[in-house]
Amino acid sequence: MKKFFLFSIFGFLFCFFALASDAIVSVKLQELRFGILRDQLMNYELSSQTLRERLKQMFLSKDDYMTEVKVNILESGIMNSETEGMDLKMGWKDRFGLFVINTVRFLNFKSPLELEEQQKTIIRLQFAFYMERTRKYPIAAKKYQELEESITSNLSDEMAFTLLHHGYCLVMMGEREKAFVKLNKAIDLFPGSHYSENAALLISFLEDGEKKKEELKSKKKSPEELAYSLFQSGDYEETLRTLESLPVLTNDQSYIKARSMEELGKTSNAVKEYIQLVKQKENKEVAIRANRRLLLIGNFYQENKSLVAFSKEEANKLGDAKAAENIEEGKTLVLKPVIIEKILKTESTGNLSAEETKELNQIKEEIKVSFEDSKEETKNLAAVVSEEKIPLISETLQVQETKSETQTKRTVAETTENHLPIKLKVKLRDGREVVCEEVIIEGKLANLKLGSFGLNVPYDLIVSVKSTNPKKGKIKLGTESGVAGEAKQWNQNQVGDWVIPSAIDNPVVRAEVKFFRL
Repeated sequence: MKKFFLFSIFGFLFCFFALASDAIVSVKLQELRFGILRDQLMNYELSSQTLRERLKQMFLSKDDYMTEVKVNILESGIMNSETEGMDLKMGWKDRFGLFVINTVRFLNFKSPLELEEQQKTIIRLQFAFYMERTRKYPIAAKKYQELEESITSNLSDEMAFTLLHHGYCLVMMGEREKAFVKLNKAIDLFPGSHYSENAALLISFLEDGEKKKEELKSKKKSPEELAYSLFQSGDYEETLRTLESLPVLTNDQSYIKARSMEELGKTSNAVKEYIQLVKQKENKEVAIRANRRLLLIGNFYQENKSLVAFSKEEANKLGDAKAAENIEEGKTLVLKPVIIEKILKTESTGNLSAEETKELNQIKEEIKVSFEDSKEETKNLAAVVSEEKIPLISETLQVQETKSETQTKRTVAETTENHLPIKLKVKLRDGREVVCEEVIIEGKLANLKLGSFGLNVPYDLIVSVKSTNPKKGKIKLGTESGVAGEAKQWNQNQVGDWVIPSAIDNPVVRAEVKFFRL
């Protein structure tokens, strides 16, 4: 009986340790996989680079439209990807392994692993950054505050990103004292990092602006000079208040007024000012700058076909057609937001806790409010366009075409397609496609180039590259030793190497690939 009892205990311990070992290995693989995918998705350093460009443009070169287009393209690729396997599915064995690991970590006075919580944090960060990118600063600031309170590690990249971008949103909302607190905290917690460098850069811009403002006030400079200084320092609310004290505005001052309203989210009012500036004949330079703002708003910030049609026509009249072409070219590289589609498709199922369901519904409500605000803004723009006698594009008329008209257009389209320049069509893992002229592989990133612009996406996101006109051109795949092959289409196989669909037995190792070009 005693032997049977001992054997039973030995058998139980053997099974327990075998199961625990298997579960621990499974959890560690999950942790490794999630870590790799997290690095691919977040692009923290690239986000700092784009924020730095945004700050330079905000304080140093407000009318550099090419930089603004590039920043919009880069920002659309940051935290805007969904790789396969990003959703962690923790089975009972994984949870058991996680329990064992966290028990050992507790006994060694280490913090527990929180894989599921890390995934939720990334989704929240994606959402907050999207709201920041689309100038919904109050919603973004609220989400960053919630993230700051929920992130357990004060020295993680997530915390650094949150503090830096929360500070930026507060600056754009005019809450500069609160912004200084967040930015100084980022500098203190992450010295020598790209986060602290950007935080210090933003603080220096703000302090320089305050000094200039105080100097002008002490010297009792004119409201005109004060308004320009306030505008350059990014204090848009104060700029508008100062301009309101002037009895009559020059064209340059009207432009500053419109730019300030645009930055504060009063887009329809800004558009009305821009249109008047485009129509005036006294100052062609201001007309060109105002029309470029209309092109940027219509293509990037508040998509409006009528506004784009008007500004393109005006660009031709002003001899600025190249700017319109560049802006539209950049628009084609901007990726649609994955996070919004992902959240809206998620249902409150039974496997979610009451707290998770509440948070999901709250985010959905915020998205709904944001979309309603955008629709209202679009209506306001339509009213402005109509008031200024800009012909509206009727989508209803476009839909109600006769069969003969449709066939004629199709024939014209096919003829036009045959004469269009051949380009690369890059398919991403989440289903989106990007048309570009060349793909350059730089380590973990792939740079999709189109004219003067480029879009950086994680290399692992690309699943295929093909020609927009396979009948006319083949794609060259290049390595360090030269061109490895030419084909109408290149696909990634299961191990990530590149193959021609008709010759899958002759792959090119993915690590050796340096470019795709026609």
